[in-house]
Amino acid sequence: MPTLRSPMRSPLRSSIFNPLTGGGLTGTIADFPQDLDWTVPSVKGGPQSFSGSPGAGNLFRQGGNAVVCYAPNATGTLSAMSSTAFRRTNLGEWQYPSINVRNLWNRDLTNAVWVATNGTATKNQTGADGAANAASLITATSANATFLQATTNASANWVFQVDPRRVSGTGTLEMTMDGGTTWTVVTPASSSFDVMNPKVINQSAVTNPSVGFRIATSGDSFVVDFTMLFAQPTNYPANTPIHSRPITTSATVQTFLERAYASFPDNSPLAIIARGPFAFYLQQRGYPNHPITSASNFQVSVAPDGTIKFQNGASGQCVTTAGIWKTGLSQVNKIAGWCDGSTLKMAANGTLAGAATGTIGLDPALDHWDLGTNGAGANSIFGINERVAMGPNLTFTDAQLQQMTT
Repeated sequence: MPTLRSPMRSPLRSSIFNPLTGGGLTGTIADFPQDLDWTVPSVKGGPQSFSGSPGAGNLFRQGGNAVVCYAPNATGTLSAMSSTAFRRTNLGEWQYPSINVRNLWNRDLTNAVWVATNGTATKNQTGADGAANAASLITATSANATFLQATTNASANWVFQVDPRRVSGTGTLEMTMDGGTTWTVVTPASSSFDVMNPKVINQSAVTNPSVGFRIATSGDSFVVDFTMLFAQPTNYPANTPIHSRPITTSATVQTFLERAYASFPDNSPLAIIARGPFAFYLQQRGYPNHPITSASNFQVSVAPDGTIKFQNGASGQCVTTAGIWKTGLSQVNKIAGWCDGSTLKMAANGTLAGAATGTIGLDPALDHWDLGTNGAGANSIFGINERVAMGPNLTFTDAQLQQMTT
């Protein structure tokens, strides 16, 4: 288990009163008694296991993942994550729903399941994870060399993804998932793998997809690694990579839903806090969906137009204007809000939400809430959870919420 360190604290700002302690507060993230930074990782206000399956009393329980996966780290390579741990690197916790990778030998194009025409494949390249002789070099011995793998699968909307790198030549590299009926030109990285931007193609209603590559120019060569064919997940943003990569050999591999959830039956402090008056803070990167999903009233959701909504109570909610959510992994979103049972406030990315409407209330029977997803995975943000903080009986001024999220 990693050594846990306290998160960095913000400078002092205006003071507000905490009814739990009677002391002055700063109006910053430092005020939250529970604060978990996934990137360090560090935790304040409760136990948290990051490397194993956390038990009762932890801020979050890990649910779903049951295979070794690889995801990007801050050095630009892929880190391996165990089958029992949170799917996190020093970029944060990678939030994706379940997928079943249907192509075999997804790092070894020398295997017989891959059929080469006018080309050769050798498994002698350093992989996207830095491992020697882990990835495959494909070389065209004549123009329009192809490397294809046929699969047997019912009609679906399919996604084919790969981490490619050019080794020699200037000709095109193309990808297909219908056996070459349709080809899509992709631009691979030139010197090292770009693990944050694997190449992705989508195609609807394909039966028995046949996936692979075509090299236009004789003599050109490319490294390919972590090829992945999978059915399009619910609410999947088109042409968006899945950054959690498994390894397949002779059988398909399912990467199960990654789910950090705070459970009241597990005695999670975060679930206990969410039953009464509380405030929260989030840092996330990803796509419009649900930054927080609970089993009942506590919800933070994002509409396709970038509108962010915080709700608590039977129908109590406050909503930002459109375009506040920053879509994609290159931009961070910061959201903070509070609810005391009669007042509900939120700011996101420095913008205050509109006045609350509906019936505001507390959620004394809350069972659990999920971070960046829900139990079925349909609410996934397809991105990264960076930080989450929470505290009971905290309130902030509008200006403090805005400054906290700027």
